[in-house]
Amino acid sequence: MILAEVDVVVGIILKGCKFLVEHRSPDEEVDPDIACLPGGHVKANESREQALKREMHEELGIEVEGLEFVCKNFYVASNGERQNAYCFLITSYQGDPVSKSAEKIFWEDNIEDLSLEVDKKTILKLRELQPLSKNERLSSFNIHEEGTTTRNHNKTPKLQKNTQTDSFIN
Repeated sequence: MILAEVDVVVGIILKGCKFLVEHRSPDEEVDPDIACLPGGHVKANESREQALKREMHEELGIEVEGLEFVCKNFYVASNGERQNAYCFLITSYQGDPVSKSAEKIFWEDNIEDLSLEVDKKTILKLRELQPLSKNERLSSFNIHEEGTTTRNHNKTPKLQKNTQTDSFIN
């Protein structure tokens, strides 16, 4: 059975060279037991930006303050649902991410550990658009003597649209 197309949002949260991944429970009805980028469905009368903020709060307990569109992908979920996935880089947020719906969340730097090809493509696209040296990525965090880390949210570079290719560039 082919289901109608729906809009979903995907949030990309960076910590140095790593990105936040959630591992879905094996008991999930749709896409069980996979490692993927966090996200969810856009509700009726909700903008994609509003949906992203709501989903990140529901799934991770964070308050998104800044975001930038990265790309749009298409994905067919395990239940046959056809998803237009709008992917956003979360440039600033309040709170520490915690797993509120997934089996667990973790920081990853190897795209091969993602279960979905569409998520791998998204991270590759982001890396093309935001080529930073390791020092630049690490400078977006302050490491304090007591071992805690805080994010310098204003250090995430803005993506600029290239009008010739309709993609985003640094």
